[in-house]
Amino acid sequence: MTLARLVAASLLLVASSLPARAQKDYPFTGEWECDGAPFVFTATAYSIGDDTYDVQEVQQGSDGSYTLFLSDEVYIYLSAITADALDFSSSESSRTLSCRRY
Repeated sequence: MTLARLVAASLLLVASSLPARAQKDYPFTGEWECDGAPFVFTATAYSIGDDTYDVQEVQQGSDGSYTLFLSDEVYIYLSAITADALDFSSSESSRTLSCRRY
């Protein structure tokens, strides 16, 4: 087996063993600029600058919004999501940030 096939087979095996939430691509996934700060959202992590937080659970609202639970007490709320914009708010702040996709 060639090295390329071996690597491809290994990646397929790893991807098939990931939890479903780790494989899902949500409309908020990607790199964003929120009021001047760089944010990155994936199905499993949320980053702002050099700080990264694990996403424990993702829940979709009936209005197309998403709540990303980082812990039992902390969550972020993403709403008004379009291809190039979204609104961000956190349970730790009463402020809402407007975000644009990079």
